[in-house]
Amino acid sequence: MALRVAIAGLGGRGRAWARHVSAVSGLALAAGTDPAPEARAAAAADTGFAAPVWPDLESAARSTPLDAVIVATDAQNHAIVCADALDRGLAVLVEKPFTLSLADGRALVLRAERAGRPLLVAQNYRYLRVYRRLRELLSNGVLGPLGRVGMQYFRDFHNVTPALSALESAPMWETAVHHLDAIRFAVGREARTATARISTLPWSAGLRGTTIDVLLELDGGLPVAYSATYDSRGHEFFEKGQELYARVSGEHGTAHVVHRWILLCRRGRLPRPVWRGSRRRTEEVELLHQLEAAIVDGRPSECSGRDNLKTLAILDACERSAAEGRRVAVEP
Repeated sequence: MALRVAIAGLGGRGRAWARHVSAVSGLALAAGTDPAPEARAAAAADTGFAAPVWPDLESAARSTPLDAVIVATDAQNHAIVCADALDRGLAVLVEKPFTLSLADGRALVLRAERAGRPLLVAQNYRYLRVYRRLRELLSNGVLGPLGRVGMQYFRDFHNVTPALSALESAPMWETAVHHLDAIRFAVGREARTATARISTLPWSAGLRGTTIDVLLELDGGLPVAYSATYDSRGHEFFEKGQELYARVSGEHGTAHVVHRWILLCRRGRLPRPVWRGSRRRTEEVELLHQLEAAIVDGRPSECSGRDNLKTLAILDACERSAAEGRRVAVEP
């Protein structure tokens, strides 16, 4: 029998998860929950959401047996909804960011381990072909010993939601959480220290902390320079106003990532594009298969809550560094 899944949070992202659940034969959408009547109405009217909707998880659990919950609420509510689900004996797959505080993340990981229930974090950028191919190149030593990693992200952000407005730094918790997790995944090293600056330009529209600059030191002393801004103007007609460039430099050459493409430049050879491989299934479906395997077989997940504490600890260290004006140790 298929595992019965509820989705908590029925905004656009939650309703998209419903379509991904339908693509996994071992899962079945059993319910949706959201305290907002307009969100429940939108889900009920969505032809891709074929399940009853309820105001909360308690009501859904009373109406139908459940095995797992996908938490797609606003980030501010992740901790409380995850805790509720775990206390009901349910497996959890929570959207990034895991939580907005390292302390909450640690508490949820311990809660899940005590309950013996899977807790996964949907860091779906790991499953983009570009980062998995980059990880393969680096693990095979194509660039030799690494010397530096850099990544820059630019965006002319205009969709200001109440949830984003409530954050101290929207790029940190909405975007950097993706990129910094993808960097530690691709390079295969963990962060040890962080130095960060968070700023807001005068023309930022309704958001705080819209530009972040981060310097990380990874295992072995490898430096990572990362920056992201929602205040870059004048390129709104290119890639929907988004630009991403990353560069991994090693002894034997450099790998360039431009959006979702890789260009390999090795010493003494012409630059060449790198094939990313075929996309057999979406990143979200990959995560759902991990959720299913964790429930059915007890198989460890690549995106477990415990692993994600290492990414959450980077964000925590960045916020502390920016507030205190000093380098801070990353302590998962």
